[in-house]
Amino acid sequence: MRRRPQRARVRRGGFTLIEMTVVLVIAAIGITLAIPMIEAGTDSREVRRAARQLASTMHHCRTEALARSAPQELIIDAERNSIATSDWGRWAVLTDRAVIERVEGGRVLGDGSVQLLFFPNGSTSGADVVVSSRRDRTRNRLRVSLDPLVGSVRVEDAT
Repeated sequence: MRRRPQRARVRRGGFTLIEMTVVLVIAAIGITLAIPMIEAGTDSREVRRAARQLASTMHHCRTEALARSAPQELIIDAERNSIATSDWGRWAVLTDRAVIERVEGGRVLGDGSVQLLFFPNGSTSGADVVVSSRRDRTRNRLRVSLDPLVGSVRVEDAT
C-alpha cells in the first residue's frame, strides 16, 4: 500500500502569548512617548490663547478710547493671573496652564497690579507683557508688546 504524503499542519486562528505580549509592549511604549507630546502641545496652545486674549483686550481698550474720546484703562494682575478693563466690560482670568510672568511698563498700583492707559489720540502708556507656561517657563513664552505712540499690539516669542 502506498501512503499519502502528510500535509503540513496549518495553524488556525488566534495569536500566541508572545505575539500578544510584543503588541502590548509596543503600544505601551507608544503611549508613553505620546502623552508628554500631547501635554506640551496643550501648554503651547494655552499660552498662545492667553497672549491672543490679552492682545485682543488691548485692541478693545484702544478702540474704546478712540470711540468714546475718553481714556480707557486695562488692569493686569499677575498675582491673580487676570486682566480687566476699567469699566469691567471685559475681564478674564487666564487658564491655569498659562501665567502672566511679568509686566514691564504701565503704572504699578498699590495691590501689585499694573494699569495700562489708552488715550483718545490712539497713544498708550505702552507695555511689554510676557505670558508663559506654568509648567515650563523656558520653552513656551510669548511677549505681547503695546506700542506707546500708535497703540499697535504685537505678539512674538519672548527671549
